[in-house]
Amino acid sequence: MYQALYRQWRPQFFADMVGQQHVARTLQNALEQDRLAHAYLFCGPRGTGKTSAAKILAKAINCEKGPSREPCNECAACRGIQAGRVMDVQEIDAASNRGIDEIRELREKARYSPVEVRHKVYIVDEVHMLTQEAFNALLKTLEEPPGRVLFVLATTEPHKLPATIISRCQRLDFHLIGMTDIAERLRSVVDDSGRSIQDDALYLIAEEAAGGLRDALSLLEQIMAYSEGNISDEDVLAVLGAVGRDVYYRFTDSLLRRDLAAALLLLQEVAAGGKDLHHFTRQAISYYRDLMVALTCGDDAVALGIAPDWAGRLHKQARQLGMGTIGHILSELHGLLNEVRWASRPRLLWELAIFRIMAPQAEDRQQELPVSKPADVKPDNTPVVKETPAQNSFPEQKRAAEPAGETASIENLPRLWPRVLELVRKESVKTHALLLSGEVSSCDEKVLELQFSGPFHCEMMESAENRRSLQKVLKKVFAVEPAIRCVVGKNGSLQQQQPEEKDPAELISSAVEIFGGRVIDESGT
Repeated sequence: MYQALYRQWRPQFFADMVGQQHVARTLQNALEQDRLAHAYLFCGPRGTGKTSAAKILAKAINCEKGPSREPCNECAACRGIQAGRVMDVQEIDAASNRGIDEIRELREKARYSPVEVRHKVYIVDEVHMLTQEAFNALLKTLEEPPGRVLFVLATTEPHKLPATIISRCQRLDFHLIGMTDIAERLRSVVDDSGRSIQDDALYLIAEEAAGGLRDALSLLEQIMAYSEGNISDEDVLAVLGAVGRDVYYRFTDSLLRRDLAAALLLLQEVAAGGKDLHHFTRQAISYYRDLMVALTCGDDAVALGIAPDWAGRLHKQARQLGMGTIGHILSELHGLLNEVRWASRPRLLWELAIFRIMAPQAEDRQQELPVSKPADVKPDNTPVVKETPAQNSFPEQKRAAEPAGETASIENLPRLWPRVLELVRKESVKTHALLLSGEVSSCDEKVLELQFSGPFHCEMMESAENRRSLQKVLKKVFAVEPAIRCVVGKNGSLQQQQPEEKDPAELISSAVEIFGGRVIDESGT
């Protein structure tokens, strides 16, 4: 009967474990020196070998030729434990056996001597799923276990375990497995199957697995079923529904050339291909992270997970961008990642993000210009300011923290509210979303009153986290930090006001204050 690759290639010896040499050495030395603890806590991300190490330990301690540094995997005890036939070695899923009754039953069974092998071994997987009562029932047994009983607790979330449990176990932390180690194991698997695979395909799988060898083997199995003969990077991308690095390279090149049309057409190409834009965003973050690493580490970037054949190209492009621009793009993409997952029109969000990425250069030039009142402008003598396109790269980003203008005082908050909301969005997307449903009711240096259409948004905005986000922006813009008061509009809704007719000169003055511009010609010609 066919077995999944991750089961076929499950480690049978400590030496077979990938990327966890520190764990293997600790357990082997304990076996050799007869210093095994009565309880171990294996912590680490999924797919890094916790359960496999527990089974190898169970075999090594019960091997007929041992205990020794490695099980023989030939005796009846080793073969029985590997097949799951030995009743003295039990693997328990705490996610489905999490109650106090199951733990009481385990505690009663642990009192009896082993029947088939020398030691009873209880492997409790996902132990953090146990209830508080179950932990209490297990506590005494862990503190003073019966002779010849070994507990191995495995978890991906050790912070959820009571300190009393952790203190009675010897803790071993399993690390994420490096891309190079995963790629080498995958190549061994492919070679053993009599097929071949491109290096680019190996690194794409290893990158997608994010440090988990089991995930990498499962993905490889799916790709081997999809492709025939040699496995190429196109096969991997087709299975993942992803795009290659060359797409992000071209996208970054369009940013360097300030070619907005090229960037939007590239996005159209990705969307038309039916790609998942949430996954596309995650890949983009990974790409610009690699640019940051390549710029910082140079020749050592390969050690941090960058494919060797891409390191040189990434370093060249990163030097053209500069660290400030890379950081700005990563900031935009991280905000986009949270929004695009639930958006009904994710492509529109991506287009807006591209606009924002390319916009700061023009905004910076506008903010460098002096601001004048409309009455002081002399249209006939004012030279027209011409903007010159950027050459090859972005300048370092110098985003202004506050709206330009002579009257940036808290009394002007109602007029500057759109700009303040934009700054709040960069500080906290959650706070920005709440403020969209409210409006400024009154404000001074001591108290800012916000009126909301319903009690839900009002109560959410009252939280300390959301109030701090808004106060932080207000302090940057107006140099004051008023208390935030939230109220609900009459009858549960905001009062609708008719727009007032405003003098054109006043509108121009407001626009100059908000956007930090300069009046070139009031006539509009």
